[in-house]
Amino acid sequence: MKKTIFILIAIFAVFSCVKQDRDNMIANQESNIDSYISSLGNVRVQNNSGVNRIVFKEGAGLDSLSVGDSVKFYYTGYVFSRRKGSMFVTNVDSVAKANNFVCAKAPENIKLEGGNVVDGLFYGLQGAKVGEKCEIVFSAKYGYGNTVVYNIPKMTPLIFEVQIVEIVKN
Repeated sequence: MKKTIFILIAIFAVFSCVKQDRDNMIANQESNIDSYISSLGNVRVQNNSGVNRIVFKEGAGLDSLSVGDSVKFYYTGYVFSRRKGSMFVTNVDSVAKANNFVCAKAPENIKLEGGNVVDGLFYGLQGAKVGEKCEIVFSAKYGYGNTVVYNIPKMTPLIFEVQIVEIVKN
């Protein structure tokens, strides 16, 4: 019985340390994101649930993107490490060609709801308007977390360059 209790305590201690390491890593990523945003100067930053949308060109019109709406947008995704790192995806043909990269599907309407896009884009796109050019940057907490996806290491913060082409209100 004592041996079982000792083993359970040891397992709990290991998982507690792992969770603390993960929390520290996320906090460090968020600090690096804050430093990056500060270095950009005079830009508008929208924070939605811990995800930052850095607006370089404001969109037009009264309608902004809400959960349940459909959106068509161009994007290029990069690993974030204090700045844009290696590109891992794009649906911008000229960017793909310039980087000898395979282009993802051309923009198609995507319904903005949980599970259709990574959480960072789900939160970051909310409030965007047609014509807006922005970067959406977020910690691994809103990305792929502890999972390796394509050539993206686990626990990696991400940054997406985004241009909103169309919003269909639903």
